[in-house]
Amino acid sequence: MSGVTLASLTNQKLDTARRFIQQSQISEEAWLNVGLESSAIFQLRSALNGLLKEVSTTYSLSGSLDVPSMLREAEKKQIMVPVLTELADLFSRPESWCSQLNQAYLVQFECRGSLSSPVQSDNLIGRGSDNGASVSFYLTKLVELVLRFREESSEY
Repeated sequence: MSGVTLASLTNQKLDTARRFIQQSQISEEAWLNVGLESSAIFQLRSALNGLLKEVSTTYSLSGSLDVPSMLREAEKKQIMVPVLTELADLFSRPESWCSQLNQAYLVQFECRGSLSSPVQSDNLIGRGSDNGASVSFYLTKLVELVLRFREESSEY
């Protein structure tokens, strides 16, 4: 695995998710689209874990992939890590793209049907049978977060 960086692994996950999303949008096979979107969700969640590994390495944290634990450790070290603060906020709000990505991942991981929840916000994004729009949105938001983190950490 020489020459492979955490950033390149995260990028590979993001690129794979993008390709699965593109395939699901052009395929006319409903069964295939479901599988491709599920695969994209898995790749996106893996990319989020990759980002957390990048954060852990950059700020010399323990290597946990748990945002609250990482945030507590950073606070103990008196380090401000904006991406962890943002992720903690996103995970705390069920209507956020990050919480919805995590929920979509858990639905796939546990092999259960989507939980329909009452609309609590005008800010909700589409769910299910939206031709990949939700998953594309997750990809866009995660890429933005990764790029912001890398820009901020290059200053660190």
